[in-house]
Amino acid sequence: MNEALIKQHIKQYKDAILKQVLQSTLLKYTGAPVIDEERLFFTLLPLFNGEEWEDSQRNSAIAVTLIFSALAAHDLVKEMNATTKEQQLQVLAGDYYSGKYYQLLASDKQLVLIQQLSDGIATISEHKTRFYDRKLYSFEHLIQSIQLIESKSIEQFFEHYSFHEYVFFMKESLLLISLKKELAAYGQGNDPFYISKSSQLQANINLLKAEIKKVESLLIDEVKNSELLQDHLKSIILEKLMKCTLVQQLREG
Repeated sequence: MNEALIKQHIKQYKDAILKQVLQSTLLKYTGAPVIDEERLFFTLLPLFNGEEWEDSQRNSAIAVTLIFSALAAHDLVKEMNATTKEQQLQVLAGDYYSGKYYQLLASDKQLVLIQQLSDGIATISEHKTRFYDRKLYSFEHLIQSIQLIESKSIEQFFEHYSFHEYVFFMKESLLLISLKKELAAYGQGNDPFYISKSSQLQANINLLKAEIKKVESLLIDEVKNSELLQDHLKSIILEKLMKCTLVQQLREG
């Protein structure tokens, strides 16, 4: 599948996701749900690589994206201040997206996947608390938590449909992209989610840079030498992995 067709598929999925959650009041006060195109790309990685892809996979991929939209909506609620109408509706939007993912899978009789994803959401929430409580976690544990938060639901989706060989590429890519975005935002004086909430990460920026280099080097080698991924898809993945670095360099230049 070439790059133009991949972009077309991503647009079609985004349109299908937005169609699932059309609600005038929520759209007025909270806007459209957050849909991370990079995460959506890696959710659809098996499709882009030519794997068999039926309606059940399509519906499940939409449901997984709705889970991340729900989590993003809850993250947008200001800490300790959910008193305004807009903030209360933001909470409601997150709950609404969660209900839609459940409804979509239930209508497809995907009860096993619903249970798996529900357990995964609980695990994601548990790991997110590491960035709110005052406990000291090791740098390694925080990196593991970031990777889990960014990719757990997609991993469960892949495992459910026996796309096991894609899990490594998806998890490592989403970790790398997330860490690069965090570091770039922090360097510009912004408050990226993970770094701003973790004194441990703030105190170990050099370790974070080293981790990014390590993950990037390993992942690039694995993508280049993969016998699973088609050549055109390798090029697109590699371009995505380097994108954040290029954007950062342009801004700093």
